[in-house]
Amino acid sequence: MTADVAYSFRNAHDELERAVADYLAISRGSHLYADNDAHTAAESKAWERMMLLRDRADAEPTPAGAATV
Repeated sequence: MTADVAYSFRNAHDELERAVADYLAISRGSHLYADNDAHTAAESKAWERMMLLRDRADAEPTPAGAATV
């Protein structure tokens, strides 16, 4: 089972809450990274994940069997 499939079975708002917590932990933990580039890369990846999950949480649920455009 891929991560995308696994996430589709979870509550989108719970996933967003976790992504926000992860982003904040990374953002505040710059001292834990080997260098600034590693921290910037991790922070960027966490931000992208948070924005993806925000969009997913904000999207209206699609009824089962409905075609998506």
